[in-house]
Amino acid sequence: MPENKRPEMPKFIYIHIPFCQSKCFYCGFFSRPADKRDVEKVLDAEIAELKKSAIYRPVETLYIGGGSPACIGGQTLCDFLKKILAITGQTKEFTVEINPNDADEKLFAELKNVGVNRISIGAQSFVQSELDFLGRKYTPEKIFQTIQSAKKSGFKNIGIDLIFAIPNSNLKSWCQNLQTAIGLDIQHISAYSLTYEKNTPLEKSKLSGIVKSVDENADREMYETAIKTLSAGGFEHYEISNFAAAGFKCRHNLAYWKNEQYLGVGPAAASSSGNFRFENVNDIDKYVQRIGQNEDAADEKIIITDIERAAQTAVLNLRLTEGINLAEYKQKTGFGIYELFKASVEKNLKSNLLELNGGCLRLSKNALPIADFVLCDFAEPDENRVGFRRR
Repeated sequence: MPENKRPEMPKFIYIHIPFCQSKCFYCGFFSRPADKRDVEKVLDAEIAELKKSAIYRPVETLYIGGGSPACIGGQTLCDFLKKILAITGQTKEFTVEINPNDADEKLFAELKNVGVNRISIGAQSFVQSELDFLGRKYTPEKIFQTIQSAKKSGFKNIGIDLIFAIPNSNLKSWCQNLQTAIGLDIQHISAYSLTYEKNTPLEKSKLSGIVKSVDENADREMYETAIKTLSAGGFEHYEISNFAAAGFKCRHNLAYWKNEQYLGVGPAAASSSGNFRFENVNDIDKYVQRIGQNEDAADEKIIITDIERAAQTAVLNLRLTEGINLAEYKQKTGFGIYELFKASVEKNLKSNLLELNGGCLRLSKNALPIADFVLCDFAEPDENRVGFRRR
């Protein structure tokens, strides 16, 4: 049995504020329209959940996501953040997600004063027709104002999200989005292909034929253009969908991709601790009730074996452009990569979808647009997969 060297308590904390002004067309995250009564109940319950959780203090990162955290009001949000810091201690990276509709210079000043040092803005696009399609109720000018307000308040670590392969978009509009982003003097850009999340209005519209998705070739061309353009613009491509200026990789998300332990607080928040993974109930009333009765907020805890965790680590590490550091992987999981995935490694090396360089196994440039195809080979050890035969 490999030696388990994982720490006992997580250093990385995600807190989910499940409220927004209105649900976007494509959004698959758990959120509800903000209601003052529900907001107060949920925030109190989240503080109670955090207080009883076993975590390292001070934590390495705090990430406040949603929903749209600022929709609950700047003062309410900042008071909540102060209570969090009283429990976790001041952290190296403290991120708050911001919807441009909820932000102004006063909010950013308050967040800076509390101790927030990283802002993630859900821009999505700088093309009005694309924002309209996505259900984003702001203009490109509002995005620019939001970024400038954050800068004026002293934030020097600002990131944005962008979405490509939006129906009726094209390579020209995507190039405009990329060039606009590069010119904003920001530190981080996440570029995601539009996904059709289950049970969203967007998925239902696609299934009914109202919406037609961008074809795979165009999607791939947009993705490859993002890599080329952002890299030329001074951003390091460090994860499949993420790009950062030097020194500004997102530490919190790196913890996910390195398969570190983390705590998720709030309705629908997921956690990974030791050999367990669990997700809180995605119902506000049930969540508040369970916390109030000192019960577990999770519906169930899934036991993760050492081999399953090793497979998860391989898949997540391969999302990083640096790939799997073979020595670190062995030290962390107790398994050698060839011990579990010899056939998968050899097959993908032969197909030029993986490359081995400097003790790291990583996706090749050819593999990046079809990463999921390669990652499936590492979802479980060779001998467990259907059709696999040990030689």
